Amino acid sequence: MMFIKDLHIVNHLLSLGKTFDKVELNIKILKSLNRAWQPKVTVISESRDLTSMNIVTLFGKLREHELEPGRLKE
Repeated sequence: MMFIKDLHIVNHLLSLGKTFDKVELNIKILKSLNRAWQPKVTVISESRDLTSMNIVTLFGKLREHELEPGRLKE
């Protein structure tokens, strides 16, 4: 899963005392994704309130998008 690296970096920053509010963290993660993810980023940004979404929910939504092509083949 491509998000492991992002989560690893965030966890290290948190352990060093860096604090993020939910919106800042969510926006940073969404902006770090490449163009292939842009449709999903747009949907998440427009349909969900980034101030109340935690990082676990965000990664869950992105993981759903990552697994979707496999589900369509079945």
